[in-house]
Amino acid sequence: MSDLSTHINLKNNTSYTLGLVGHTSAHGHWDSGPPSSIGSFDSASFSMKDPSGAAAGSEGTATYQAVVPDTNEEGNNSTINVTFLVRFCDSYSADNNYCYFSTSHPELFAISFEAKTGDGSWNKNYCPESGHPVFYGFYKIDFISKIYLYHFKITRIVHYGSFYHRSFSQ
Repeated sequence: MSDLSTHINLKNNTSYTLGLVGHTSAHGHWDSGPPSSIGSFDSASFSMKDPSGAAAGSEGTATYQAVVPDTNEEGNNSTINVTFLVRFCDSYSADNNYCYFSTSHPELFAISFEAKTGDGSWNKNYCPESGHPVFYGFYKIDFISKIYLYHFKITRIVHYGSFYHRSFSQ
């Protein structure tokens, strides 16, 4: 019988800790479940095995969250809860493997991955639809820095005795 397991290595390439929000197993069982957190610039591996003797495969999800400062123009020091969802399947049926990785804030984080089945070669941002077992090497999360540029111009210079007063506008 084929090995219908899924192996995932998640690389957190940000300065934020990822906390596990939840995980599911639609088919199979966690051989090594997702860790409760993944530190900044760290990686973690987890895997799901197919049920012994069953023709189902391994299918599940893992959801992580990071609390990120909101880089808004108001400067109110608020935060944003950003979630990352990993969905995967090594299916018993032919041509039904899949992997899906998303974030609630794609404007802040770039996501990429590599996948392969068995002894095959690694594919960038593509999951082979057939073959067993499935390996997802380096689901990678990168922070996209948001830079706000302010342009100031002097609108008025007023002379008060021995010093100048300047008015600024944005």
